[in-house]
Amino acid sequence: MGKRSVFVFAVLSLFLTACKTSFRITVRNPPEILLADSTKRFLLVNNVTNENSPDELLDQVIKGQQYNGNVIASEQSINGILRSLDDSRYLKGTPGAPLQFRKNMETDWNIVDSVCRNSGVQGVIEIASFESKAPVGGTVLANVTGQSASPLKGWIYFNVYIANTHQHLDRLSLSEVYNIPVSGTLNPLSMLSDMIRKREVYGQMGYNIGYRTGFLFYSNWFWVNRSYYTKGSTNLKRAKRLIRSGNWDLAERQLTADINSPKNKVAGRAKFNMALVYEGQGRLDDAVMMAERAAFENGTKPAYDYINILKNRKTQRSTFDLSGMEK
Repeated sequence: MGKRSVFVFAVLSLFLTACKTSFRITVRNPPEILLADSTKRFLLVNNVTNENSPDELLDQVIKGQQYNGNVIASEQSINGILRSLDDSRYLKGTPGAPLQFRKNMETDWNIVDSVCRNSGVQGVIEIASFESKAPVGGTVLANVTGQSASPLKGWIYFNVYIANTHQHLDRLSLSEVYNIPVSGTLNPLSMLSDMIRKREVYGQMGYNIGYRTGFLFYSNWFWVNRSYYTKGSTNLKRAKRLIRSGNWDLAERQLTADINSPKNKVAGRAKFNMALVYEGQGRLDDAVMMAERAAFENGTKPAYDYINILKNRKTQRSTFDLSGMEK
């Protein structure tokens, strides 16, 4: 066999026996608003009005019309929150009539406690205001710039009150962009002047942002691309299928035996895969810690990039704790 053939065979063998593989997995995204186990039902109150959420488009373009896009969006945001909480399988929402929970800029906890007690809920999610920015420039500008859609931007502002513990979050916000299709002579401003179409567009934007608001209260799962080691020790091989199937708890038990192995490569790979397991479980702090151990204690090269990925995920999240004990 010639030298060239031997080289090709060696490269092919190395490729076929690669010890690391990449694939898509679902990882747990912990809730950004932490609740006590006893907090499972919310009263949903929409306090958005023409006064606290004026419609910029209504003022500038169609002043004589009667529909405020922000009010329309807020109405549908309640439906979005309802659906989102229901999808959690353990949280529930109940729509309530508009009601003010503050007096002289301070929360009136007598009102909060009384309303929650009478409604059979443990907390209130209040939509305080809604803002939007309508597309500008119409069809001509969109066509000149080559756009196929014109963005309608919206911002929801909401407060959260927990009865009995008297914990609260004020003026939290989320934003949403709804792209209005632009083609031919279709003018987004003309569309928003049509009351039926305006209700559809603002309503869909409000529903979307409401659904995402509900997401903040419970864990959810999403897809990511990740690499992990598949060859090495017996425990590493046994954990391979568990990781791929998302059986995180059993994978953790399988890898634990190798974390403190006297063999540097075995310990490093076990720590790297364990970091992935922790991410899958939603334990981002533990995942960063284990990836750092793989990098600094064992010199596992892929761990350095993985540390940055995990830290970026952490910086994109804010956590608010409403899980305090009842007073």
